[in-house]
Amino acid sequence: MNDLSETHTSTVYVAGVKYSCVPCISGDGMDLQLNGRNYLVTAASRGLGFGVAQALVSDGATVTICSRNEAALKKAVSSLGEHASYVVADLTRPSDIVSLIGNVRDNVGRLDGLFVNAGGPPPGPFESLSDHDWQAAFDLTLMSAVRLTREALPLLKESDAPSILYSTSISVKEPIDNLLLSNAVRPAVIGLMRTLARELAPDKVRVNAVCPGYIRTDRVKELLSKSPSREEEIVAEIPLGRMGTPEEFGVFCAFLLSPVASYIHGAVMLIDGGLYRGMM
Repeated sequence: MNDLSETHTSTVYVAGVKYSCVPCISGDGMDLQLNGRNYLVTAASRGLGFGVAQALVSDGATVTICSRNEAALKKAVSSLGEHASYVVADLTRPSDIVSLIGNVRDNVGRLDGLFVNAGGPPPGPFESLSDHDWQAAFDLTLMSAVRLTREALPLLKESDAPSILYSTSISVKEPIDNLLLSNAVRPAVIGLMRTLARELAPDKVRVNAVCPGYIRTDRVKELLSKSPSREEEIVAEIPLGRMGTPEEFGVFCAFLLSPVASYIHGAVMLIDGGLYRGMM
């Protein structure tokens, strides 16, 4: 984004109360104030994580991405450009998380935001799941979030606008058939986030969570290519009549991570095209 050429004051009304504000708008659109800032985006060699990294970089941020697949990471960084770097890390391994944050500290020196993303547990009904399956889902989904947060906090607290954004799923609002592990474990991440919203507020560390519905990633396209009728059924349930894109997901997450979203804290945000039918 370009620097602001001029500043305009606008008036908005919230619950009948008049506020004056200075929007961050340039000739190209909204400036998320990301220039000179650094973000860590996990599980970002493709899919949702890559969409977030792409949005952050396009608005001026520097990003570090990670995943287990180095070949995919190299391809992703090549696409993202000179303001992106990568670290190979398996988020189910505590030592990899320690090394990941250490790499950011040693090679970048600062961290303004953390996007916590680790993919999802495998599908399966209750009677098919072993203790090993449950433990693996717990380590992948909850403990990766706990460990990433723990290791990143000292760096984040040095920022003037620190933010953590947890990527979960619409399953925290409404259970999804055949995704028992996700339905059971992902809500724990929301419990973590909501508690941290109270504990970290004195340090000005904002925490939020996003709950994507059906986003048309390469993985989703691959799975649905085997069952076109299933895709039609899914789309028929989405009020907007289509799945979302990683780009749409990424732009919204970049906003939530940015200093512009300075009063959004402890929120659980749906990105689902209206799929969720509940009131809360």
